Amino acid sequence: MIEIKKIYKKDIPELLSNKEFWNYSFLSISKHRLYAHYKNPNLENNDIVLLLSYMNNELVGYMGVLIDKINIDNNIKKIGWLSTWWVHPKTKGLGVGREILNTMYAENNGQIGISQFTPSAKRVYDKSGYFTTLKENNGIKAVLRSNVTFVLPTLFPKTKKLESFFNKVDHFLNFFINIKLSIQKITLSKKMKVISLEYLNIIDSESLDIINQFNKKDISLKDKQFFEWLKAYNWVQKSPLLNFTNKNKYAFSIYDNEFEFSFIKIKVKDKCIGFIVLQKRNYVSKVLFTYFDITNTAHISNVIKLQAITQNTREIICYDEAICNNLKNSKLFLYKTKKVKQSIISKVYNKTDYNTIRMNFGDGDCSFA
Repeated sequence: MIEIKKIYKKDIPELLSNKEFWNYSFLSISKHRLYAHYKNPNLENNDIVLLLSYMNNELVGYMGVLIDKINIDNNIKKIGWLSTWWVHPKTKGLGVGREILNTMYAENNGQIGISQFTPSAKRVYDKSGYFTTLKENNGIKAVLRSNVTFVLPTLFPKTKKLESFFNKVDHFLNFFINIKLSIQKITLSKKMKVISLEYLNIIDSESLDIINQFNKKDISLKDKQFFEWLKAYNWVQKSPLLNFTNKNKYAFSIYDNEFEFSFIKIKVKDKCIGFIVLQKRNYVSKVLFTYFDITNTAHISNVIKLQAITQNTREIICYDEAICNNLKNSKLFLYKTKKVKQSIISKVYNKTDYNTIRMNFGDGDCSFA
């Protein structure tokens, strides 16, 4: 018999001090992720955060959800973005995963969505009959430096044992690539002479004005509270001594060597022309949120490119159409490949055509991990 335990916001303080839960053989959530949920400005006391599935008193599955608000035809609705879903392999065919999904659907009155997923998970979502397409974002991965240390083990897991060798290959190739990039950095810096930047940890009035000016078509109207929460309560903790952590106890993101956000206000002659949010995780930079007039695309793109060079970034991932076009036409990169990000949403919102909405890369749970 499958038993589902429900964890609500009001349960989080007690769960954080439950030694038995945290000493289990694997983690259903990390402490810092759980506490980040607790501080979520959109989360209410009786909102669900986590489902735990048991069989014969053994924990065999879990599902996490991020509570958010979305804009459907100028009406603000609550949504739960599914953020983690794990089922023990030994329960295959017993319906544990489907029972968890059904429970989460019921707990949120059907108001759920998924902002990124694997092909195998998509088959289950399709079979449930709950969902319709929200958005298929076409983006770009623009590669600045050699990164075989990450790419090859990801494509071919058995090569993980060769990581030290791949790292030496990257260092050798990037020695020469960095010479080229240092020259291009000078060129970019000259183009940015009219630009001034402010790196923020709070959203000031100028930034908020530019966000509100360019978010009219966004599926999720991000506000001051959201961005300051995102900055303060990371789901992934920067951990220079990564190998000494318990990262292997959790099937999802918990720690990494590098993880940080940049909130960048961009100005020309003291006039704010844009606000962007970038995430850097190890050697990858993601363009999460963008607010600017398309006439300023070159300025915004140059900021992203120059920061990537300076931070020793090896690749940029972006789904903003205007910036993607700029990156495609740039000679800065070794190569570029197409990226596709699919999102689905519950049919209970009674809407089937989302073509006019904009979905930022960071919407859903994609900002956090």
